[in-house]
Amino acid sequence: MPETRTKIARLVLVLDELLTLAEAHEKTELSRYRQLAFSFLTFDTSVSRLMASLGIQCEMRIEELQRVSRQLGLTDLPNSGEQPDAAQPYFICSPEMANDVLAQAVTDAEYSLRFHRHLREASAIPALYPALSVIIKQKQAEHAVLEGFMGSRSCLDLTKMAS
Repeated sequence: MPETRTKIARLVLVLDELLTLAEAHEKTELSRYRQLAFSFLTFDTSVSRLMASLGIQCEMRIEELQRVSRQLGLTDLPNSGEQPDAAQPYFICSPEMANDVLAQAVTDAEYSLRFHRHLREASAIPALYPALSVIIKQKQAEHAVLEGFMGSRSCLDLTKMAS
């Protein structure tokens, strides 16, 4: 049987496409973290503050992406036309629900990290590499913080159940 070789095509995005995708993704992340901060407000203010601070980090990344786009001569990035879905407000009301929502936040942070890594790989513009690398480092830290927080909550929950 003859061996067939498959070629993996490298996706290369145009500068404005890449920056538009990155900005739209961060706006979605910002919306998600704001929703999480609100949802945890009545259940656990420390989680609410953590989610709010992660949202602030998203705002800072959006500003940085806009600065880079201006620096590279793109005055207005094309708007994706999509607005993040306005999630229905809900409040966390049990430890089980809190753990489920936090576990999903860790999963979402991991997805976001992979997304930005793929964007960096798809960039053919050397000037974007430093900015995207900084975002990836921040996303790695974000994921680690959420995993660590989730791990520390699990330990606390287990000690509460034992007593």
